Amino acid sequence: MSVTVFYKEQLNELSNLASNNPRLRAHLNLHKSYQDKIQRILISLKRGTYIPPHYHKYDHQWEHFQVIEGIVDLYIFNNSGTVLDIINLGDVNGALFAQIEPYTIHTLVCRSPYASVIEIKEGPFVEAEAKIVPSWVYPEGCREYLRSDIVSMLETLKINEVYKL
Repeated sequence: MSVTVFYKEQLNELSNLASNNPRLRAHLNLHKSYQDKIQRILISLKRGTYIPPHYHKYDHQWEHFQVIEGIVDLYIFNNSGTVLDIINLGDVNGALFAQIEPYTIHTLVCRSPYASVIEIKEGPFVEAEAKIVPSWVYPEGCREYLRSDIVSMLETLKINEVYKL
């Protein structure tokens, strides 16, 4: 019998990695292989990180997000970039977790100085097929706009508004 235990100290180490990463986030795979049937990832986010809105194109590519600490908003978009919903996760009055179905365009926005999120999804993981970024999305590393401008725009978007600078 085997049990894997994860301690707060390890969470703090991951948070420090995110602080020192230009993308302001860090991942720790809790699964053994990209071939595992269930993929479990611990993600540390810093406020100001930018995860481009994206979706997953296969029926088995659902995602489950649960906030361990901090506050994030899960944004849901239609195919034209209009915000359909904003789901608060991790706040006192927020949702406990969210499961995102395939083909749902979404992103996370870190609202607290940092947040830790568990992502669970069906494997295997194939990086080339991991996500689709719609044409209306500013890519990560966009040269046209600063990341901070894109994140500020996202942070102020409301339901029925369009993702656009």
